[in-house]
Amino acid sequence: MGLQSAKFGLRPQDDFQVKRDFQLTNHNLAILNRLFTPLVGSSAIGLLHYLNQFVESTSNQVNTHYIIMSELKINLKEFRQQMDILEGIGLVKSFVKHEDNTSSFVYKLVQPPTARQFFSDPMLSIFLYNEVNKQRYHQLKSDFETSTAIDLTEFQEITRKYTDVFKLPKGNLVEDVSQMPQESTYKGLDLSAVNFDFETLYDLLQTHFISEEIITQEAKHLIIQLATLYGLTPEAMKRIILKSITSAQQLSFEDIRKYARTYYLMEHEQHLPSLQQKDQITAPKPSAEQNDDDKNWLQQLENTSPIEMLASWSSSEPTTQQKVMVEELVEREKMSFGVINILLQFVMLKEDMKLPKAYILEIASNWKKLGISTAEQAYQHALKVNQPKPETRVASSQSRYKKHQLASKEMTPKWLLEREQQASTESDDNNKKVDNDNNEEEDQERAAFLQHLKERWGEDDE
Repeated sequence: MGLQSAKFGLRPQDDFQVKRDFQLTNHNLAILNRLFTPLVGSSAIGLLHYLNQFVESTSNQVNTHYIIMSELKINLKEFRQQMDILEGIGLVKSFVKHEDNTSSFVYKLVQPPTARQFFSDPMLSIFLYNEVNKQRYHQLKSDFETSTAIDLTEFQEITRKYTDVFKLPKGNLVEDVSQMPQESTYKGLDLSAVNFDFETLYDLLQTHFISEEIITQEAKHLIIQLATLYGLTPEAMKRIILKSITSAQQLSFEDIRKYARTYYLMEHEQHLPSLQQKDQITAPKPSAEQNDDDKNWLQQLENTSPIEMLASWSSSEPTTQQKVMVEELVEREKMSFGVINILLQFVMLKEDMKLPKAYILEIASNWKKLGISTAEQAYQHALKVNQPKPETRVASSQSRYKKHQLASKEMTPKWLLEREQQASTESDDNNKKVDNDNNEEEDQERAAFLQHLKERWGEDDE
């Protein structure tokens, strides 16, 4: 999941401003709508277009995040998720100033790249290629190419210089332009946090008598992009560079991109890398006892509103008091959806489907002190502290749950399933034990009967 609003101190009443230091052209809009939308989705690009209106606003009225929530019909968590995407792809920069009672935010829109910059970027072009099919990719690329370009190789430039037309000025006046806004041009994906071991790469190249001077600053930037995109080690990068050196002992950027892509395809069964959000890459790995159903169930809880979860449990709309209680858990306790869903299910199973507010808030406060922040942590803690109820209480909970069972199996409370499975296993073991005892008695009776027959037959023979 993306950064939560709590990490920014973001609240609905906090104000915001939107800045833009460039003129939004039709070409910019085409880049956003046709090239970035397949990458980040329509929700993120739609939010960018929505924020753009506040740049042109001449009203002195203070804008708060209530406006965004109300007009876009989203909560602060959804807003931050889409902003994370826009910031990560390099289209927005966010700034904050915290004060005692409020926080002020500035969202600065960044000029989108040109089509040439986009398709020259190894990461953006590969991600787009992976999102759309080959035919669509080349169609988009062709649409942005200048079909009316004229070949000037056989022409001679005759453009006049400034000094050919104008007189040189006699004054030494120097104007101060420091207060004039500077355009926020697109600089590609921010990979400043990525570390690539260039020292090892230099050592490997020296064994082949290749000087490190061949790795210019521009080449470094490209190597970091390719290493990040394809997960390349210095050893793999060395082999790619050796293939990409021209006869003039220069590094061909086109070849290094081609060989890096070929290397990745060979290692990954012809599948190119795709653009993934961080939570999809670094999601907590399940324990050895946890199967795929557990992982899917916990992930679904993280992405499901507690209001929706309660509605599915009772097959009816939650009460106003329950909705207020959920909002209080989100706003005051800063709990994620997954933790709240586990908490509510845990209480309902222990309290015969009731939701006593005081009891819930007490548990929420305790879990917050314990640092429980994910559905899996809440689930593991609930398993540890859960104490079985009397048999009749368990049967009542099981019966009521089956009556209102969710349509999705992943939302089934795991401790209830485990309790049912344990009870079923114990019942099966008891039945097996009874069957075994009966079988032993029958065998003893059969053996005694045969012995009796043998004795009788022995007497008859005499």
